[in-house]
Amino acid sequence: MPVSPIGNINYLNQNMAYPATQASNEVAKESFAHLANLAELSEKEKMLKKLEKVNETHEIKEEIKEKTEQEEKNKKHKEQETKHKQEGKKESENSENLSTHRLDLSI
Repeated sequence: MPVSPIGNINYLNQNMAYPATQASNEVAKESFAHLANLAELSEKEKMLKKLEKVNETHEIKEEIKEKTEQEEKNKKHKEQETKHKQEGKKESENSENLSTHRLDLSI
């Protein structure tokens, strides 16, 4: 492909067609490989997301169990405190009743 009518000046890249096609084919293969790897990577990411969701649900269930156990312990503790208070009130009433029935013998 002459550039000028005077001489047979050719483009510098004119004879580079074969290596250029090889290079472009290699680039295409690499891009296809990258796309294939990206597809595998995206599938792995989807699986990881599913597993993370499952782990989150297990963690949430464990947290719920822990909270219910803590609430039960708090309820039991409160019930014991109220029983102790009621027993203390009964004992104080009994001691007051006993003190009123004593006779003062001092003269």
